[in-house]
Amino acid sequence: MSADLRARIVTAAVEAFRTNDFHAVGPDEVACHADVDVAEVHRAFPTWDLLVVAVVDRWAAATERALWPVAEQEGAVAYLRARLEAGQREPGLVRLRIALLSAASGPRHPASGWFRTQYTRSFEDVTLALVRDVVAGREARGASPRHAAEQLVALYEGLQLQAMLREDADLLGGWDRAVARMRAGWAVDVAA
Repeated sequence: MSADLRARIVTAAVEAFRTNDFHAVGPDEVACHADVDVAEVHRAFPTWDLLVVAVVDRWAAATERALWPVAEQEGAVAYLRARLEAGQREPGLVRLRIALLSAASGPRHPASGWFRTQYTRSFEDVTLALVRDVVAGREARGASPRHAAEQLVALYEGLQLQAMLREDADLLGGWDRAVARMRAGWAVDVAA
């Protein structure tokens, strides 16, 4: 099996998840998008979970790589806000990611270890960005980067879920309002 064919199948799967509800996507839809036989999809990815991991990995890694300069130049808050904006352009992939995070939280899920590792790495990246923000003066001196990361990641995940379930959700406005309140709390913690 060639690497080019595997990459083509992953690209096709990304497109299938972009255009369909994640429950409606299976090997047949991926094969159709890739213009290959279903048997080739199965040979390239013997289990469905392997293909889904490849899809999430490609999409998430590409988004994180593309937006990491925002974290370096403008800080963790701007970085996660940019990721929210990117997710608004890719709602099918956000739904897939949220569903998989829930499923993979169970220790028996075949991709549980991979998802937990990726989630932890992403959390640590946000924490590191916040350390840099405190040093650079973008966030309150003495604010706890780890606690701030917990709050920001929880807000990021929660607002995405709300935006999927509530038609009146104001994703970016909600982010901006909540972050302003969090920052006020971080500044008070410093003064205490």
